[in-house]
Amino acid sequence: MKEVLLCDHCGDEILNRNVYTYKTKSFCCNGCMTVYQLLVDNQLGTFYQLEEKSGIRPKNVQEHKYDFLEVDEIRSKLIDFEDENYIKITLFLPEIHCSSCIYLLENLPKILPAVTSCQVAFVQREALITFRKNELKLSELAKFLNKIGYAPNFGNRKEESKKFDKVFFYKLGVAGFAFGSIMLWSFPEYLGIEKQDDNLRNFTSYLSFFVSVPVLLFSARDYFISAYKAVRSRNLNLDVPITLGIIALYAQSVYTILTNGGPGYMDSFAGFIFFLLIGKWFQNRTYKSLSFERDYTSYFPVAVTRLTDGKEEIVEIEKINAGEILLIRNEEVIPCDSVLESDSAKIDYSFVTGESDPVYKYKGDFIYAGGKLLGQKITLKADKPSSRSLLTQLWNDIKIDKLKPNRYKFQDVVSKYFLACVLVIAALASIAWMFIDPKRIPEIVVAVLIVACPCALALSSPFTYGNIMKAMGRKGLYLKNTAVIERMDEVTDIVFDKTGTLTESVHLHVRQTGDELTKEEKEMLCSLANSSTHPLSRAIVHFFRTQNIYGNLDLSDFLERVGLGLSGDYLETKITLGSHLFIYGEKTISNETETYFKIGDKSGKFIFHSELRAGIKQLIGNLKGYNIHVLSGDKDKDRELMESLVGNKANIRFNQSPKDKLDYVLELQAQGKKVLMVGDGLNDSGALGISDVGIAVSEDVFRFTPSSDAIIQAGRLHELNTFLGLSHYAKKVLRICLTFSLTYNLIGLSFATTGSLTPLVAAIIMPVSSVTVVGLSTVLVLLKRI
Repeated sequence: MKEVLLCDHCGDEILNRNVYTYKTKSFCCNGCMTVYQLLVDNQLGTFYQLEEKSGIRPKNVQEHKYDFLEVDEIRSKLIDFEDENYIKITLFLPEIHCSSCIYLLENLPKILPAVTSCQVAFVQREALITFRKNELKLSELAKFLNKIGYAPNFGNRKEESKKFDKVFFYKLGVAGFAFGSIMLWSFPEYLGIEKQDDNLRNFTSYLSFFVSVPVLLFSARDYFISAYKAVRSRNLNLDVPITLGIIALYAQSVYTILTNGGPGYMDSFAGFIFFLLIGKWFQNRTYKSLSFERDYTSYFPVAVTRLTDGKEEIVEIEKINAGEILLIRNEEVIPCDSVLESDSAKIDYSFVTGESDPVYKYKGDFIYAGGKLLGQKITLKADKPSSRSLLTQLWNDIKIDKLKPNRYKFQDVVSKYFLACVLVIAALASIAWMFIDPKRIPEIVVAVLIVACPCALALSSPFTYGNIMKAMGRKGLYLKNTAVIERMDEVTDIVFDKTGTLTESVHLHVRQTGDELTKEEKEMLCSLANSSTHPLSRAIVHFFRTQNIYGNLDLSDFLERVGLGLSGDYLETKITLGSHLFIYGEKTISNETETYFKIGDKSGKFIFHSELRAGIKQLIGNLKGYNIHVLSGDKDKDRELMESLVGNKANIRFNQSPKDKLDYVLELQAQGKKVLMVGDGLNDSGALGISDVGIAVSEDVFRFTPSSDAIIQAGRLHELNTFLGLSHYAKKVLRICLTFSLTYNLIGLSFATTGSLTPLVAAIIMPVSSVTVVGLSTVLVLLKRI
């Protein structure tokens, strides 16, 4: 027997002995050998350990195929972000198909040093790539991706989807026509009429055979291709047993027809394919209608300030339309691509590019979504509507070194070996039926191969956690991803920031003392406070607006030092607002929460009296199973209030700097604690980022901490215990879904192996089981009152 030589990269057969060799490896073409060398030379050999021979054979490409990407008009429509140094673009890579693809693409920076990051969305087959444009052209990136087998597709995705749907329905139509026709010709068999004309019987049998050929070659084509690729890469998938079932059923039917034994199982074969396709369509429709990935971004709890006739209006970001004027304050993230209306602005694009060097923009310049303002408030004209999906994608692109739990371990192990076990069971069943009724072996084997579906197992985890994430988002807690739910379930300690978290950030009782201010001086002071998102600054703005002072003056030389204060100039007047140390250069001893101000020669201070947020007392009472900690950067005037709230046993610390908060969380983690940190995201961003779960509280400003794991609407903070309870409930739902999946498979296999289940019924039941798991997960989450 001739030995078949396979390519060590893509797994294709090496024809005509045109062997390309590198060290001890053999390849079918120079492209495969080149990709192998690239991977090995860059210490990425793990690619082949994930799935053997899982590479893709690179396609030959014309030298100038991607030159159109250097045309500015075309490129500007494709990219997500561009500045003097970087380009960020989302590319559709149709060849993404397995874990090895993800591994290779996300390690692209090791192969191409100009690429700084590559984040893969497996389901969408997209890669979000950031690269230095001075070192790499977009066309060169596209050529390289093609070279390693992942040619980007720049076509119309919607049109491609329509073409795919049209072909799918053609396949369904062919299978349906054949199924109906063969059933019609087989009616005498169904009715048990034995006295049939043999010539007519043979004619209808051969007619059934010819009608079934397009079903095999066209309607069932995708199953054969998928199974072939799986076997070639030595990685079994669901289509392998289905394809074996198709072959067994069809081969038995053809044999029966050719030996004049009747129509065989051609009606079952055609019906089998027809119902498989119906099931696939039904599954896809169900998953789309229940998809949490499609619409969970609609719950992103952030707002932006829109200027309408000079008046500020807080609106949700998806309500922003092109041409509208937006007000952006210091530390706020720009929600959509815009044009700068103010004279100048300093933008931090580290959220987008990972680089912390600020970029200076001037009136009329274009500013991309995702940039963070540093300095004086500015106005922008929206160039296009805000994209929640882009912002959440950028959020998930932030690299935070957190220990992730071993997700979905049980069902991953079960799914991995499930198909192999099914093949063994099918083989044993066929051996057993050789002694019972050999004629039924194809029917039995097909039923076993089809009814034992691991889809339900595979879908249990993503849909359970996805539905929980969606439910939380609907109620005001927006999670970065589903992994956060698992970490929430493990929390032992909860650390609260005080100001702006446990206490109101805007509706504080504010009292002004010191020199009497004119209306213009009040406008200056309000304008300075209005450039900041700090809770005390927002409270000062609210205090002045009750006096019809709106703070719309344009200041110069604005500066905000986190935890200390603000400064700026209006014409020739210097304005400062902050701590006693920031303004006068020395600390002062006081138990009050105070903010000092100085305008020219005039000075004074604001005294704040904290009020707990509504429902906070009930929240703390409901968190009895957790260790509670309170950290505050304020003086300890509110110690009695905090002790009455959380009790004497809780650890309460005042005068905490941002670094103190971060160190405190690290100290708890060193003791083996799982820490949930809740803060406003300004003075505690470091602590939020390092904690096991960091939740930023969102009020009426568009500021959130990229390093946080979740954002909660301020008005929903009192329901934190409910959200933690949901994370526990998620595990219960997952156990129920997994139990159902395993029970279904055991019962289905018992019926199939005993001959009580036909292939036709198995084809109908298979997709129903998957949809049932999805529906069960959804219903159980909906039934949970939150």
